[in-house]
Amino acid sequence: MTSPGQADPVRQLLEKTICCFDSPGPVNVCRKTVYNVMKRYKETGNTTSKPIPGRKRSVRTKRNVERVKKRVQRNPRRSMRATAKEVNISRTSLRRIVKQDLGLKALKMQHRQLISAEIQGATDKVMVWSDEKMFTVQAVVNSQNDRVYAHSAQHLPEGCRTHFHRQKPAGVMVWAAVASDGSKSPLVFIQEGVKVNSQVYLQMLEEKVLPWCTNAFGNQYVFTQDGAPAHTSNITQAWCKQHFPGFWDKNMWPPSSPDINPMDFAIWSILERDVSRVSHSSVTALKTALMKSWSKLDAETVRRSCQAVPSRLQVMIKAKGGHIEM
Repeated sequence: MTSPGQADPVRQLLEKTICCFDSPGPVNVCRKTVYNVMKRYKETGNTTSKPIPGRKRSVRTKRNVERVKKRVQRNPRRSMRATAKEVNISRTSLRRIVKQDLGLKALKMQHRQLISAEIQGATDKVMVWSDEKMFTVQAVVNSQNDRVYAHSAQHLPEGCRTHFHRQKPAGVMVWAAVASDGSKSPLVFIQEGVKVNSQVYLQMLEEKVLPWCTNAFGNQYVFTQDGAPAHTSNITQAWCKQHFPGFWDKNMWPPSSPDINPMDFAIWSILERDVSRVSHSSVTALKTALMKSWSKLDAETVRRSCQAVPSRLQVMIKAKGGHIEM
């Protein structure tokens, strides 16, 4: 079938008796179109296209398209099945109306973290941020950023460019906390081979954490922890609410949000950069290096890390709980 836009220039060429074999260039249409228009012009004396065969549209009419448009605008989340049933047309026809006539796309729902009003609001109490991290005796190498500069690999001493690692190196789990006033807790080492469940975690809170918080801040502090299973169990939550004067429970802390914990986005990185740049001969040597590095961590660095939390929260709020880059 030839559209009127293509037929008019061909008709002009016909009237000017231009050869059909030369016409595809000037009019920018294919040769088959030229032949068809010439044939129709000779037979009927005009270049008007023949009527389109077949029955007229009975479903994808302007009325149905407008009905579907209004329903989609009123509730974009309504399913195709429900909408098709409501307007009494098939789902296949409805999809064609939505995609071809309305030009709409089906977009997936996005998951974002809920930020509670308590987190968004400021507090006049000392904020205590806690976390655990596993350190191993093996040196940490960033395969993306760590480089060795030389004219060629042959100019490097043997082993200078090589990093050996074990499948399961020995290590130690460390608990620590920092506070918004610049103070820091003693390091707490979890015994090797012990799984940190609710009972182990509660014993540590009662014997190590609560005495330090009470001596350092009295009752003017808020204790926070992430969403690890041992932290969010009912027995742990009940104990924390009973013994800490201020406590962010599991419903207040946004899950999968290490970007608002100073331990995650700052403190652990400082320790790892200092301690894990070289391998250690034993777990005891690793613990000694960790305590030495922890003692060098000054109050100003801790304070600046904690002061970065409000700005990070604002970025999260602006992103409505979505992914952020800091």
